[in-house]
Amino acid sequence: MYKRVDHIIFERQDSDTWKLHLIEMKSNVGGNTWKEIKGKFRSSYLFAQAIAGILELTISETVMYTTFEKVQLIPSETTPTARRPRTGEPVVKMQEEWDGHHFVLNFGEWIPFLHIPVLMVRNEKGVLEGTINK
Repeated sequence: MYKRVDHIIFERQDSDTWKLHLIEMKSNVGGNTWKEIKGKFRSSYLFAQAIAGILELTISETVMYTTFEKVQLIPSETTPTARRPRTGEPVVKMQEEWDGHHFVLNFGEWIPFLHIPVLMVRNEKGVLEGTINK
């Protein structure tokens, strides 16, 4: 639980509901990095739920974002076990999860979330910049 996303934002929707935004920032995303990011989303979601409970906030929606410069979600060619699905988990291609089409996290039951990948581009100073379109 000590590894969490880079940013947690509570956006007020109306007087008693809030939208939760979880943002993880990476320059490069590969298969192993994607698994790590999903673990961070899971622990951060639980952490944000705890904060919301303490503050008596009602979360109406949760959106998870990954900012990136480069992404390559291809299983390792040299490690065949990397392509084998894990027992008891739904078989979903990493690319489909990444694109937000079948993104779920395990909390004793599989809960679907909206995942939005956000492309970042280096500016003339070498700083990554990007825009989230709602």
